[in-house]
Amino acid sequence: KNDPAPAYLFLGPEAYQREQCRRALLDAVLPQEERESGFTRHDLEQVPLAAALDDARSLSLFASSRVIWLRSGEAALPRGKAAASEEDASGDGDAAELAAYLREPTPGTVLVIEASRYDFDGEDKPKLERVQKFYSAVPAQVEFRPFPPEAARALAQDLSKQAGLKMGLAELALLLEATGGDASRIALEIEKLSLYAGTTRKERAK
Repeated sequence: KNDPAPAYLFLGPEAYQREQCRRALLDAVLPQEERESGFTRHDLEQVPLAAALDDARSLSLFASSRVIWLRSGEAALPRGKAAASEEDASGDGDAAELAAYLREPTPGTVLVIEASRYDFDGEDKPKLERVQKFYSAVPAQVEFRPFPPEAARALAQDLSKQAGLKMGLAELALLLEATGGDASRIALEIEKLSLYAGTTRKERAK
């Protein structure tokens, strides 16, 4: 296994895969006993990126490793006049400060910037590309695109099998239609069905 990168950009709206990656990253970086002190969340709607980077630079007295998770990554982008002149402002602002941090990242600290507001297509595409450009100093960029129909079907089949549920083609089609093929909703509905099936089996066993 490779060591985790000092920073990741989690880009795109697909929540199921993002959650899987979040769990895998925490398992790789933070022992269970250090989760409480070593895992920090900031919302960039409320905390400036510069302040979050200051936190990343600080060393914890209670955890040898840290994961700092920054939600709402889009909120750090320049707005108004600053956005209009951002091409001329290279070297200034939060993007430059992030680049400076990544030249000398804090050992043992992993920074994750989550930018999940925009999709990869349609009217969102230029907005997402602007986010990508702003965070171009982050080399490890992970894209979370919505599942295509066949991938959503395969996920539903795999999760139902893992849960011990037997689903025919008709039930599978109904599940995919009801969830709109959204992977997170598929996983949630299968979990509900599994709990319901387990309760029903217990009732029958009495």
